[in-house]
Amino acid sequence: MAAEGTQPFQQPLVPTTAPGLRGAEGDVPRSRRGLAGTLKHMRIAARAHLGRFLAMHRRSQHLCPRGALASEHITSVLVCRVNARMGNALFLTPLIHELHELLPEATIDVVSTYPQAQDLLGHLPGVRAVIVFPYKGVQIVWRYLAALARVRRQRYDLVIDPMLNSTSSRIVLWLCRARLRLGVASEHQWAPLTHGVPQVLLPAHRALQPVFLLHWALGAEHAPARLQLSIGDGASEEVEARALVHRALERHGNDPSSAWPVGFFGYATGAKRLGREHWLKFWTSFLELAPEVVPVEFLPTPHATPMSPSFAALHVPTPRRLAAAIGQTCMFVCADTGPMHLASSTAMPTVALFCASDPVLYGPLKSCDLALDATHHSPAMLARLCYEHWQHCRARRP
Repeated sequence: MAAEGTQPFQQPLVPTTAPGLRGAEGDVPRSRRGLAGTLKHMRIAARAHLGRFLAMHRRSQHLCPRGALASEHITSVLVCRVNARMGNALFLTPLIHELHELLPEATIDVVSTYPQAQDLLGHLPGVRAVIVFPYKGVQIVWRYLAALARVRRQRYDLVIDPMLNSTSSRIVLWLCRARLRLGVASEHQWAPLTHGVPQVLLPAHRALQPVFLLHWALGAEHAPARLQLSIGDGASEEVEARALVHRALERHGNDPSSAWPVGFFGYATGAKRLGREHWLKFWTSFLELAPEVVPVEFLPTPHATPMSPSFAALHVPTPRRLAAAIGQTCMFVCADTGPMHLASSTAMPTVALFCASDPVLYGPLKSCDLALDATHHSPAMLARLCYEHWQHCRARRP
């Protein structure tokens, strides 16, 4: 099986559509605003109003001058990102790597509600503990209190809340025992910060904002171009992943030694999801351009139905093993979901298809990654752009 190494390649976020391909095939996905979207916006608005209300009654914020923490002796750090999504947990990885690089003697604890955060983050350098708060389920109150007790058992030199407006993260920031509290100084910030970085200074991307907070407070250079998502490598996971992908290819009559597998994940949720017909049209067009490619679909559950019975398919249950399996493909194509961000943490080129969220905030970070606006292109045009990106990456391999 061939696997691609790539060199940096830059391409515009929304390339110009070739004449005759836009709209000719129909089935151009549109942002869908259903009941779930309405409830989400109401929840965000309510959280913002609550934050502003609580912030009105706080004492004045302590703004953080650049380099204010450079002279502090910091040996223990708590990072709070109380969110249940894989992508948001992955957005902490650049911060964790920078913490270990800039404060190599410090131990790092991470608070998250992503259920598999331990598998995702526990192996990163410097991480001592991953404390997972409950998101839902039975006995949520007692499980929440138990997780909070784990946080309060430790004394930290520094706690970092990188979230712009998260009530859960604010609660942990408020109740933890920390000497220094670093976060975003904004109209929603009601937790007591010793060092608040003005929101207007922050970069837009949600994975770069936590790193900027740290760089600003320590007076370190902020170089976004060198930052990317990373969960580290494991030799045993790579061997197992190679075997999984080989078996998936062999079940469909493909020779793993000569196949060119291109992975994709089609089960995004809500307004981010591209329908089955969209994916089938995409792959019909892509295979006309690259008949040597074998589509490999990564499924969300063992019993999920592949988009087409002709596709090789597999389910990988844990994030690190899933990343290793994606790393055995030549390219990965996906909507704005957790698997897309996981793919961006590997060396493989990743193409993100956006139809509901903003790629400026959530796009992939690697130089060999590409974000496309799926609402502006037909499946055939998206296939052509993905094919051209793959060819550019192949041409730039060592």
